[in-house]
Amino acid sequence: MDAKNQFTYFLLCIAVGFCGGLIYEIFVVLRFCCGCRRGRRRTVEIILDLIFGVAFACFAVYVAFLLKFPSFREYMCIGYLVGGIIYAKTLRRMLAFCEKVCYNVFARMVKRAKSKEKLSE
Repeated sequence: MDAKNQFTYFLLCIAVGFCGGLIYEIFVVLRFCCGCRRGRRRTVEIILDLIFGVAFACFAVYVAFLLKFPSFREYMCIGYLVGGIIYAKTLRRMLAFCEKVCYNVFARMVKRAKSKEKLSE
């Protein structure tokens, strides 16, 4: 087993796992659009999770091909997992906060528009 540049490849796998978290956010939006909230439409959630898994696998293989990774090694899966965990603990929380703020602003705008409609009548 060639140990040359393994740490570099591991760090790249962490970056790919982090980007996989961003890909997951697309599927979170799809879940929201499909009405999957708190256990409702469980089959749609499972299908979207499977599609995410396939999309992430294709993304990881494409990046591995693009960056000319060596043959598949176990540390690559660990790197993807660590990158996903780092994403979940950092950027995901920030995005959830921004989503909450945007939702509240949008809800206020709709409420004002409805009250203006009532006043115009």
